[in-house]
Amino acid sequence: MVLLEVIFAVALFASASAVVGMALKSALETARRMRLQTQALNLAQSVLSDLAVGRIEMVDTPETAYDEDDPRWTYEILTEPLTDASNLKRVTVIVRCADAPELRPAELTQLMLATDQAGLPTEEFAP
Repeated sequence: MVLLEVIFAVALFASASAVVGMALKSALETARRMRLQTQALNLAQSVLSDLAVGRIEMVDTPETAYDEDDPRWTYEILTEPLTDASNLKRVTVIVRCADAPELRPAELTQLMLATDQAGLPTEEFAP
């Protein structure tokens, strides 16, 4: 009878350990995905800031490496002129990570004044 109780206790301990191990693995994977998603959103905001100051030209751009030394992160710029204001554009920045294709791409959209090469508005704002 004692041997049966010991075997049952070991089996119960093994199953509990497996459940805790799976929960830990799931938590670590979720933390990794959240870290990558946060980094993608930060990079998208950085590209929007570069567009706002004129460091990057405000035109549609295919997938481009964010950093030449680290091609894992890419961004894409989509611009759409607004019909009611000639100098306003709807700009969407999409950031992807090659290391995590299962992640949804991070997208940020912002209305921006069209700028010339020097980063100055092309004309006064007139809705």
